[in-house]
Amino acid sequence: MKSKESDRGRSILRRGRAVVLAFLLATGCSLSHQVREEVHTAFEQRFGNVEAEAAPYAQVPVQHEEGEEAEASSPALQPARSLRDYLVLALKENPDIKAARETVRARAERVRQVTALPDPFLQTKTLPEPVRTAEGDNPFVLGISQKLPVPAKLDEAGRIALQETRMAIEALQQTRLRVLADVKRTYFRLYVLDRSIEITEANQSLLQGLIDVARTQVAAGRRTQDDVLRAQVELSNLEAELIDLRQRRITAAARLNELLDRSPDEPIPSPEDFDIRRVDLTLDDLFARAEKANPELKRVREQIERDRHGLKLAKLASWPDFSIGFEWILMDPRKPFKPPINLQTGRRPPFSRLSEAATDNWAINVGLSLPIWFDKIQGGIEEARRKLEASRYRYRSARNRIHFQIEDALERVRSQESLARLFRDTIIPQAEQTYRVSQASYSAGTSDFLDVIDNWRKWLVFSIQYYRLLGELERSLADLEQAVGLSLSDTGAP
Repeated sequence: MKSKESDRGRSILRRGRAVVLAFLLATGCSLSHQVREEVHTAFEQRFGNVEAEAAPYAQVPVQHEEGEEAEASSPALQPARSLRDYLVLALKENPDIKAARETVRARAERVRQVTALPDPFLQTKTLPEPVRTAEGDNPFVLGISQKLPVPAKLDEAGRIALQETRMAIEALQQTRLRVLADVKRTYFRLYVLDRSIEITEANQSLLQGLIDVARTQVAAGRRTQDDVLRAQVELSNLEAELIDLRQRRITAAARLNELLDRSPDEPIPSPEDFDIRRVDLTLDDLFARAEKANPELKRVREQIERDRHGLKLAKLASWPDFSIGFEWILMDPRKPFKPPINLQTGRRPPFSRLSEAATDNWAINVGLSLPIWFDKIQGGIEEARRKLEASRYRYRSARNRIHFQIEDALERVRSQESLARLFRDTIIPQAEQTYRVSQASYSAGTSDFLDVIDNWRKWLVFSIQYYRLLGELERSLADLEQAVGLSLSDTGAP
């Protein structure tokens, strides 16, 4: 009889272990595998080929001198000098991007944590006065128990962690696009500063020639010394402008090195010349592409899905959790109770000697929680519902903001493109011609020196303004790419 009971107990234990194992496999393993696959896919396929990813963002119409061929640029073989080189380096080395990648990995590790069972609980019970039974004294009990939440609770908690990992992946892409845009903005700021320095230095030589002409006129008695002094003042002013431009160039180079995680004084060669970008984009097409590609919108959509699972989990709080436990009951042997001899028969009545063997005993415990605090449960449900509504409003806000950013950037692009073409094709040639005519008239003695200086200054300002417009155009295009979430080459723009 005792053997049959032991066999039945062992059978119950085996079945219990099988149930717990199936419970673990059903709740945690599939989601853990899924999140690992998604992170691996994102890192290897979506973010793995940085050279190919950077190429569309570096497609600007570069100008080459006649007879000059563009050299292939490989960041692994030579120092960075082209926009593409800097973009590749930023994607590989920028610390903000690296931090965002580690955040993705950290979020992914949450899945297997929240889908795992709680730690089992081990407890002992010592009785100073052992419980006396027919089978012996019971001085000590050792027990272990395991809480078993409803599988749906662990599943929803895992899906919340999975959604947060997806949010982190989109936040990583958002960081990468921001860094790419920052690199482009800084690169084109350097371009404008370098061209401004070149133009200013060239105008120093030009102004020195004007001073020589003025001195010749003064020596011939046709002009006064005022003309020479005015030209020298302008020359000194150019030197002051050069000092400011060179300082700003150092600052811009340090900013670019910061984005590349390099020393601030790392040399930055002068950016290549490029032509005006032709822009042929429609607002509706950009809006549609942003809905699919913008990582901020995708992140908030994942957040909405996360909060849906959060609401489901809050509703599951009304479901009880189970627990299963096992107890080992130690039995100490003791002398059995011997009844007195029957005086009539002269014999001792039969008695049990089980206490001499003192066979240890065991027990299985099963329990469940009682979710009776309904007000607390309802509060959790309402909190989760409000979070879901807040995320929906955040999506609308982000969508409106991104639509504004796209429209604003596109209008700036169109305006700057038109202005750049106007300056290049009309204003600068006219200003140069006006200066040349006034210079010839001054040399012939038929024009005032103030007219020459005024026309020269306008030519200088318009020339610098043209390159500023070029830089502003490319920076606005960088803003547009960041808002859309794609390079303009990927949107089908020329």
